[in-house]
Amino acid sequence: MNLPDGPALIIEYRDPLEGFGGWLVIDCLDHGLAAGGMRVCPGIRPEHLAAMARNMTLKMRIAEIGLDGAKCGIDYNPAAPGKEAAMSRFLAAIAPYVRTGYSMGPDLNVGMDELSRAADAAGIKSVKMAVAGAMGWEIDYFLARYRILAAGVNGKKLGAVRAGYGVTGAALACLERLGIAPKNATIAVQGAGTLAMGALHGLEKHGVRLVAVADAEKSLRCATGIDIATLLAQPPGILSSFSHRAIKVRPRDEIINADCDLLLPLAIEGVITAANADTVKAGAVVPGANLAVTPRGYETLHRRGILTVPDFLAGAGGSISMEGLFAPSAHPRPGDVLAHVTNRTRELTLEVFNRAAAEGTSPYKAALTICAERKKSKSGYKREQRH
Repeated sequence: MNLPDGPALIIEYRDPLEGFGGWLVIDCLDHGLAAGGMRVCPGIRPEHLAAMARNMTLKMRIAEIGLDGAKCGIDYNPAAPGKEAAMSRFLAAIAPYVRTGYSMGPDLNVGMDELSRAADAAGIKSVKMAVAGAMGWEIDYFLARYRILAAGVNGKKLGAVRAGYGVTGAALACLERLGIAPKNATIAVQGAGTLAMGALHGLEKHGVRLVAVADAEKSLRCATGIDIATLLAQPPGILSSFSHRAIKVRPRDEIINADCDLLLPLAIEGVITAANADTVKAGAVVPGANLAVTPRGYETLHRRGILTVPDFLAGAGGSISMEGLFAPSAHPRPGDVLAHVTNRTRELTLEVFNRAAAEGTSPYKAALTICAERKKSKSGYKREQRH
């Protein structure tokens, strides 16, 4: 894989009504179809979107999916009442790309439902309609399959939990490598958004014990376990207060040094750095958030003997779920999509661990080597699934 030094394409938008900026960044043009989420964030810059688009390309390469990486976003306050209208105007401006070569999903401060409403207002039938052309499908057939994401799975929509099942698969691979049965494992989760809730949705049935969880304001700790079902009953975002006296409220950043088998950073980038990696007490780190661990953070964790999954692997569940949704010849069941995400991510994580052990390097460096070796594949979701 020969990636250019910078992104292949940057489309800049300036809003005619409010003056805010927006950008669509496509990392490379190897396949003619790119994928990545949209975020709404004050102060966002194209350079940051470019780094995240590169990370999306790595997700595609590690999973052998024939797409390139992309990201888009607007410099806008997500709490402003005009958010959806602002999103819609931006989407209307980049609509030619959405219809033909860019498959979009939700990202920071953007939910799938509001993204779909904004796209509809912009005259876009689906933010993933470019996939229809890549697969050679009529739009009505594509939309029928796409609606599977709205199906319920144990109280949650498939579309809301699918990305988190990539974290589930990577976590299970870590426990296998550590020799810990899931029912005996303790986990700490940094984040209370959609990705975190999806990961907990997937891990709950394996019997893990959640001993710490953090949102943007605080962290909660309980050595005997925080009830996952209670968390899943809440909307993603700020955690409600718990009255259970065994649960201790602590500063949010203390989640990093929670005593646990697995630490799952699932919210924002730059959570583990060279400055705090020495305080991590977990036996393994499974970062699902984009760029959650810095390169020097990975080096420090590896030096300390802490098993760490690359973020572009643990965070690839959303991309792999699209493969599980679109690759089968017939419409899959929601459970089939989630099983594909879990099994494929677990398989890839073990591949990375084995490669790292064989070469005497870190999983992060081993994964980058594997990405570089992946050959260009056909555009779209056309590889055979493995179970």
